[in-house]
Amino acid sequence: MIEPRTLHLELDGGRVLPVEIRKQTSERSAHTGRDLVELHGRGTTREPDQHEWIVGVLGAIGDRPVHAHDDAGEFAGRWTISWNSYGETAGEHIYTLLLREAEELSLEVLLVDGLELHPYEYREEVIGDGLTICAKVVGTEADVLRLRALMRSQQTLSVTRRGIQDEPREMRLGVGEWSQMEDSVKYRLVLVDRGLETNARSELARFQEERNRVALGFYANFLERLADLMVEKGILSREELHQLREGARSAPGVARHEMWHVPDVDEL
Repeated sequence: MIEPRTLHLELDGGRVLPVEIRKQTSERSAHTGRDLVELHGRGTTREPDQHEWIVGVLGAIGDRPVHAHDDAGEFAGRWTISWNSYGETAGEHIYTLLLREAEELSLEVLLVDGLELHPYEYREEVIGDGLTICAKVVGTEADVLRLRALMRSQQTLSVTRRGIQDEPREMRLGVGEWSQMEDSVKYRLVLVDRGLETNARSELARFQEERNRVALGFYANFLERLADLMVEKGILSREELHQLREGARSAPGVARHEMWHVPDVDEL
């Protein structure tokens, strides 16, 4: 049991929803390994307009964290909200809520098998009991080739997310698309916790299918435009173009490295 208290959730438009806290538990974070507070509570109203507003806000809030303050107006943390149930008794609308302590996931450096990376775009999400990371990085083509060699080896890598969790995780690597800049390369990679064997294969397969589709669309469009231009300029005849296409059908295949080459990673 905990001492009864009320948190005032600061929702959209500066409006506040008071929540009576009835129980406190904890759950270990899959992102950081920390024990996070969970508060079980309820909000109520008898006002039809207030009820309509609460239903709209709770239905659309998703994983967006909100601030809260206590009865004295002091800051009382950042929380994500799960709307567990709703009921109405004698004209009173009752919303049962679960408030989870929100984490600040601010990456400073990503270390992958000793390679120091500074992603300009970073996302991680929990799948089952493990973690999947998607990061976009600026580096060299040598970096891309090294990471791809690690992926082909299927070895487990030591991954540290400084700023989020100092303890290394054992993860498997999938490398995504890359695009050439003037003197560097932009690329994205996917990292999946080692223990998520089935989910890892599914997640990497999803990224593989997505990037193959993007790459194939680009190359098909590029080659069609190039072929039409060559015929227009008299470099090839229509008959020669037809023969080239027939030869391509009889011996298909594009280097895997080039298959992942796209005009701009940021458009994905």
